[in-house]
This record gives sequence, C-alpha cells and structure tokens, in this order.
Amino acid sequence: MNERIFTAAAARFPLRERDIGAFSRIRGSGMDFRVKAYEAPGAGSLCLMEMRGMVGLMKMETAVFSPTGLDGPLFSMDAISAMGRDTLILELYNTTLSHPDFSALEEIRTRYASLSGYDPGEHWYDSMRLAVSDYKRGRKTAGAYDPYVRDYAQRYFALLAGCARCDEAEKKKQNAVFADGLLHNGGPAVNQFLKMLGEEKTAEFLRTVMFRC
Repeated sequence: MNERIFTAAAARFPLRERDIGAFSRIRGSGMDFRVKAYEAPGAGSLCLMEMRGMVGLMKMETAVFSPTGLDGPLFSMDAISAMGRDTLILELYNTTLSHPDFSALEEIRTRYASLSGYDPGEHWYDSMRLAVSDYKRGRKTAGAYDPYVRDYAQRYFALLAGCARCDEAEKKKQNAVFADGLLHNGGPAVNQFLKMLGEEKTAEFLRTVMFRC
C-alpha cells in the first residue's frame, strides 16, 4: 500500500529522502517498525512506516503526508493485516488555514462503496476529520484495497497540487495541533512508541518525522 502512496506523491512532487537516524528502525514489545521519510520541497513531507509484530502474524503499513507549503489537509493511511482480517483506514484531517474543498474524493469513496466498511467509533480528533475519510474491514481483502488506495491517493495529491501556497510556519502550527493531540490523547501506534521510546523521544518522532511541525 505504501508503494501506491509513494508513487502517487512522486507523480506530483519531487521527493527527497531524509536522514532520520535511529528513527529509521524502532523495535520493542514484539514489534519492528521500519520508517522512511521524504521531503517534497514547497509542498510538505511524506512518512512511510512498515511494522511486523506477533511473530509475523500482524503487519501494518502507515503513510502520512503533512502539507507545509501548500494549504491542504493532512493525509493518513493505515493498512493492517492480522489473523486473516484486513483493515484499511483512509483519513484526512483539517490542518488547513483556508479550508480548501476536497469533496471530490467522495467520488472515489463511492467507487469502492461495495467494500465492507465499519464504524470507527468516537475519537478526540473527530472535529478535525474530514467527511471523505473512509474505513474498510474484511477477511483476506487486502488485494481489493490496493486499487482503492491507489485511486484515493492519486486524487488526494492532484487536489493538493492545486491548493494555494501558504505560510509554512503557520501551517506547521496546524500540524502540531494534531501531533500534540496524538501525544496527549494516545492512539494504537503512539501508545506503542511511548512504551518503546518514552514520551520525549515519541514527541520528537511525531514532530520531526511523522508530522512536520
């Protein structure tokens, strides 16, 4: 799935890999995270993570694009496979200054409406999450998710490329609201990082690698 995100981003913006040092491999609590980060000059940054856990029985791919130079929403994708069950999470968060229109993603959601979905429940970030976010879950359905991720990412980056330029310092403050919210309120991946890295290093990882703040 991450390859689809990378290809869609690279089709719109030049991507330059960043040296993230020790954060490129994070291990502990039976989990192994491999992380890559890329800069898209003038647009934002891309973080890609792959995780293996439970002696290979659980796999997760995560992609986050944090716009900084363009005033678009933050993009997040999680694809999780565990014990024969596959979950896909596609989310956009309103970290924008001017509230651009990304409703064109609804057409992509409708195209894949036949894939079984689920209710994600209530979370602290609900007020920031855009309505074009989507949640899918099924048994051994990862292959069906691949074209959905491709089409969703292609549309997202096409819309992002048309967004207005913005003040990077102000945009990073908006990204920080989400990153700090995750740190303070927790989440599945963040909770694991807190166990493995501690609060200080987890905050550094969120602010400098996963989200550009």
